[in-house]
Amino acid sequence: MSTVKEIYNWIDSIAPFAAVESWDNSGLLVETGEPEIDRVLLALDITGEVAQEAQEISAQLIVAHHPVIFHPLRSLHPGQPAYWLVRYGINAICAHTNLDVAVGGVNDALARRLGLRCLEPLEVPGTSGLSLGRIGELERPVDAGAYPELVKRALGCGGLKYVPRSGEIRRVAVCGGAGADLIYRARELGADALVTADSKHNLLLDAEAMGLMLIDAGHACTERVVLEPLAERLRAAFPEVEFCLSRCAADPARYI
Repeated sequence: MSTVKEIYNWIDSIAPFAAVESWDNSGLLVETGEPEIDRVLLALDITGEVAQEAQEISAQLIVAHHPVIFHPLRSLHPGQPAYWLVRYGINAICAHTNLDVAVGGVNDALARRLGLRCLEPLEVPGTSGLSLGRIGELERPVDAGAYPELVKRALGCGGLKYVPRSGEIRRVAVCGGAGADLIYRARELGADALVTADSKHNLLLDAEAMGLMLIDAGHACTERVVLEPLAERLRAAFPEVEFCLSRCAADPARYI
């Protein structure tokens, strides 16, 4: 059997927790005192439904992207996912902004899903040497009018919004989650399109003015792409542990 600490240390080796943003709360957020594990559930978020799923499959650990505890807790009650983790005796490791910037993390997974090659950092790497976002080339140019539908299919989105442009899409920037403010950097590096999420109205206007196709594919769709590659790497590192992907819906939104 492996231990929670061993899996935590492995995640730290590929997505250093030292690279977490100051406002973030990543790490071993729930520790139940059951260190040895043989089954792990991977999820984008830890909801009450995900905690129930972990309990039903007898998983002793959930590895999630978004922190199950983001702000300090003054009390615990059944309306909080952390309550159910404690009640069921399930540990939780959450790797958020460190997994965003990591090599092989969220942004690399998103770029690969969209078929980008010759990847480069979108932002200038910080003191950690890691960078938010990626920019790369499509294997062959795509008509701009057809590209949003290709992104929608590749990510399995229920819907998306986008700022159109004319011509062809050759060079594409990506940032999983809330990265629409990277439009200026993306255009500076010659991107024809930026695929991200959580775009504000003023950024949509700015993208239109600069001739950049801004595709907002949703927070969940641009980040959940990391779960399967992460599970594969964990299986290789811990062959005696079963790693399962959550079947719970990652995106709470519905589209009409």
